[in-house]
Amino acid sequence: MREAGQSRVVGLLGVGFDAQDGQIRITQADQFQVLMGSGETHTELQTICRRIEEAIKKTGRSLNEYSPEEFMDLVQKLY
Repeated sequence: MREAGQSRVVGLLGVGFDAQDGQIRITQADQFQVLMGSGETHTELQTICRRIEEAIKKTGRSLNEYSPEEFMDLVQKLY
């Protein structure tokens, strides 16, 4: 059980800033959103978010059960 005021991760947001084609790309999933970017960048951000999501599922925990520090440890192990 977490204590009141304790920081938790509530979602993932990937934002790409390299779009040159005028396209607006948005992907929404249960635990992440990916916005903008070139087609290649947008796809890469989706892949990263899904990989993190899969790693979290393997732990049997949900994203909001992670403190920011625990979440960064998980991501560093993936990359």
